[in-house]
Amino acid sequence: MTIFYRLDEQTDNLNPEEARKRGLYPRVIRKETVGLRTLCVRAATGTTFNAFELEAGVQLAVKQLIEELADGNHVCIEGFGTFSLSAKASRPAMEQHDIRAESISLKRIVFKTSKILLKRAVFRFQRKPAD
Repeated sequence: MTIFYRLDEQTDNLNPEEARKRGLYPRVIRKETVGLRTLCVRAATGTTFNAFELEAGVQLAVKQLIEELADGNHVCIEGFGTFSLSAKASRPAMEQHDIRAESISLKRIVFKTSKILLKRAVFRFQRKPAD
């Protein structure tokens, strides 16, 4: 299987106007978004599992992942990656007593890919032909 890409021009917005650099950067062209049901149907093909069992298992794992994160844990799925939480305050503060628990909220759930997954993910890229 081949992953198609296109080259998009992008400007460096971090530097001052006179020091900004422009360049071409690859952007992956996505074919579709695959949902859980489709993923499970495809994964079950050629196995003794049925898609419903796989989907139920993934849903249970996601439910438990959320519970573990809510308990303040990081969740590491060996060979896949680690999930953790990132928090934000509703306003900046200079003193610890200026921030209360009520003003802290979830910023994002962070996912860090495992090195094993990165090594296994060997893909072939090809520039998309002009239309």
